[in-house]
Amino acid sequence: MSHPQSTPTTTALDLCAGDWAPAVTQAVSAPGATTAQDRAFIALQNAYRAHGGLSRLHCLNAGGGVGVKGQGCDVEDLFAAGELFGFQWYGSIWIPMFQFAMPGPTVASGPQRVVAELGSTFDGWALASWFVEPNTWLASRSPIECLDLRLPDVLGAARADRFVTAG
Repeated sequence: MSHPQSTPTTTALDLCAGDWAPAVTQAVSAPGATTAQDRAFIALQNAYRAHGGLSRLHCLNAGGGVGVKGQGCDVEDLFAAGELFGFQWYGSIWIPMFQFAMPGPTVASGPQRVVAELGSTFDGWALASWFVEPNTWLASRSPIECLDLRLPDVLGAARADRFVTAG
């Protein structure tokens, strides 16, 4: 299966047809050149692949509503309300899919609680990175690896990192 290249000029239709999150194997900022942000995006995409991957916000909306507390909600509304986090890359918001629980889909409460604990000191890029990077408070395991079985420990790590970051 071939995936479309993600470029600043690729249309939403090109990227949503038949794929949740097309694999980006090569960033195309300029012919033969990648930026630091391109490399960071590719690293995040690789890190999240085992945890549901990444999807563009507008592609998620095409799939219908998401359950929150027993009610159907629009994904863009959930993002705008801070119920989901994402980050911007080439004019699109990318959502880490581990924030959804199946079947449903519904919004998973664990990631929401961790994001609330981290507070506003982390932007979307920092949040996305925080979940997949090894964390000293978690014995060098990533928060996303510990989320399901050790949520209290992940919340403690988030609290500690918030205090370290915010001062």
